[in-house]
Amino acid sequence: MSEKKGLSHPNRKYLVKLVSASFADHSGVGIIEYGVRLLNALKSEKSEFEICEKAAVKGNVFNMPKHLYKEKPPNPRANDKPDLTHYLDPGFIVFDALFSRQNLRRTTYVVTMHDLDVFKIINLKAMIKEYNAPHNLLRKPLMFISTPFITFTRMVTTSFVMKYAKAIICVSEKTQDEVVKRYKVSREHCPIVYPIIASSFKPLRVKKDAKKTIVGHISSYLPNKNVRMLINAFKKTKNENLELRLYGGQLPYKISDDKRIKYMGFPATGDLLKIFNSFDVFAFPSLWEGFGMPIMEAKKCKVPVITYAKGNITEIVKRNTLQFKDENDLARILDNKAWKTVNLEKAANDAKKCDEKYVAERTLDVYRKVLGENSLHSNR
Repeated sequence: MSEKKGLSHPNRKYLVKLVSASFADHSGVGIIEYGVRLLNALKSEKSEFEICEKAAVKGNVFNMPKHLYKEKPPNPRANDKPDLTHYLDPGFIVFDALFSRQNLRRTTYVVTMHDLDVFKIINLKAMIKEYNAPHNLLRKPLMFISTPFITFTRMVTTSFVMKYAKAIICVSEKTQDEVVKRYKVSREHCPIVYPIIASSFKPLRVKKDAKKTIVGHISSYLPNKNVRMLINAFKKTKNENLELRLYGGQLPYKISDDKRIKYMGFPATGDLLKIFNSFDVFAFPSLWEGFGMPIMEAKKCKVPVITYAKGNITEIVKRNTLQFKDENDLARILDNKAWKTVNLEKAANDAKKCDEKYVAERTLDVYRKVLGENSLHSNR
């Protein structure tokens, strides 16, 4: 798999800088968690690369609960000129270029592409009309900047990602297909490397209330998570022993007067494993996902998962889940406990390609290929 022989100086360390909005632990935000896990996995590998990280935005930008937020001290090498820069999302390119005053045309970089959903015809204003959680700095302004945001993101993707990136790492087959189709690039230029699902996710024996059946959900409650449909479907169920537990970001709306629906708050550090294992079933009705890490985390814990049949989620994530068609179908599934037909062994097996070491090796191979093709020499 490795291509070390392609490097100009295989006996020295090449500096690779990972750029994300933040590398704070336990953010609850998928893109941030993706970067934290990848950073730790790459640093644990013995290779010809020295890995450093740089946060493009300082501070608690996602407004996590203050008692949980722990910002990491800046890496002393974050402002050094690297051999290769890895932007963990296209949006971070402009932030880094502006603050670092670097010429992207003369920078060797790769980009992780999570999805191209911003290019689709999506009425963001309609979707977030009820989404009025004022606690999060990134959510309230969406009502006013949705159109400029889409335009800006499209411009960045077209002008920088597709034009100058030496490789585009796609987190799923779905994303790769969309990139290849829209930009007419080769699949070799946009390799698939799945996000990491930590090895800590595993089945646990958790004491449960035999009289209750727990339907769980964990997310940031952004519009694409489609939690309103889950709540509406749950209210239609007739089984009084069902209980819906909602974890994650602050709810942007009132959940209802149904006492069976409970908002449990932001999970404390280290509690995710126990929370997943406390569920009888994990419901994730998302409309679209670049990947869908919570689904894979639940599958790795051998907890059955329910997903939306119309949801745009990559095949390896969506398979071995029970898919519902609409609200009424979801209510029927919950009432009848139809998720018991899911093959939990096959579902858990889906996560093997998300193993830390496997993902780290695949990512390092992308770096080797890029640096080998560019025949870079030491610039320090």
